[in-house]
Amino acid sequence: MPATPSLTSRARLAAVPRLFWPTPEDGRHRIRGKRFLLLSLPLIAAGGVAALAAMLRGHHVMGTTSEISWGVLIATYVFFAVSSSGLCFVGSLGDIFGIELFKPIAKKAVFLAFVILLLGFGVIATELERPFLLLRLVLLSPNFASPIWWMGTLYGVYFLFMTAELYLLLTEQHDRARKAGIVKLVAAIAACSNLGAVFALSHGRPYWYGPFVPLYMIATALVCGAALLIVVVYFEDYFTNERRLRAEHLALLQGLGRLLALFVGVVAVFTAWRAIAGVNGQHYGIYEVTKAMLGGPLFVSFWLFEILLALVVPLAVLLGPRRREPTFIALAAVLPLIGMFFVRYNFVYAGQMLSQKPVVGHFGELIDYAPPFKGNVAGLLPYTPSLVEVFIVLGALGAALVLFVVGRQVLRLEEGAHDGYPT
Repeated sequence: MPATPSLTSRARLAAVPRLFWPTPEDGRHRIRGKRFLLLSLPLIAAGGVAALAAMLRGHHVMGTTSEISWGVLIATYVFFAVSSSGLCFVGSLGDIFGIELFKPIAKKAVFLAFVILLLGFGVIATELERPFLLLRLVLLSPNFASPIWWMGTLYGVYFLFMTAELYLLLTEQHDRARKAGIVKLVAAIAACSNLGAVFALSHGRPYWYGPFVPLYMIATALVCGAALLIVVVYFEDYFTNERRLRAEHLALLQGLGRLLALFVGVVAVFTAWRAIAGVNGQHYGIYEVTKAMLGGPLFVSFWLFEILLALVVPLAVLLGPRRREPTFIALAAVLPLIGMFFVRYNFVYAGQMLSQKPVVGHFGELIDYAPPFKGNVAGLLPYTPSLVEVFIVLGALGAALVLFVVGRQVLRLEEGAHDGYPT
């Protein structure tokens, strides 16, 4: 029986500082990449301090209120969790379904999904304030009727089998890795759709409620997964090969671009019909929020990020005459990632914009819904993330970048080791 390959080596570990510190033999763009990594370190430090403050002080240091109880940290967790699921979906085309074009990115897709989900767990832990109590209650007092319990459990199963698949891929046990990957894929589909159900089963929040959201989560997950893999393939070559895409990556990048165009088109259809139904249905709690997005407080966030950056520009690039050029494919991937973050933010905030506080008469009778604060006759609640929340988000994004780059070096995720680092 052949020996199991080691996961790492002392030489690769010793070379980790070279990922951050420029050396005389580095090219101009490799140096720029290392400086960019160095800029991530203070963000990570600031995010760690902010996370500690959130754990110690709770929601007192956040922009959330008793009525807007879910803020940007919940949106960031959703962004990370759904993106991890999307990486699983798209990465499975190579290592599970056996499509040759996508096999070279199988390890990177699994590892990046692992890193992003791990950081997603970290972000939501800071929002929960007492995450270890949650873990104890999940295990000792499970509530099978709770979508949040199922979300945590399913993402836990997904994380477990993803870890097993990653180990098996790194040790070249491909048959076992494929079996673990199949279970991981099923768990990812269940977890991602159930994450949508956390919102979709909230009867008291009309904008969230309904069977649409779980399907929408899966569709947007596919966009994030394809876009992240394009970014990884393109920018690895950009910084390690002096801005030149390696010839063997061109077909892969173009294939991912075609997938991204398909997924963005599907999300565009979902988005259009949600807006049409929200306006024409005249349903209380849906109509008001939809109007707030189309021409109210969320106007800029919706039209600039959710429509222009996430949908219109990527489709125009990916279906236009430059659709085969690597630089334009990368541009069409970066913009949806930015837009999708605001999609999560808008969705989480918009569902809580309408006040749930009723006006009660002298005899306890319900009179009408009250505007939540003076001067706002529409009754739309304000929310602005605090600096603590902002630094947690930036720190998590910086940590995702650094962990992936370091893991790529230490675990030798780059097939062929042609990046110039020691193996």
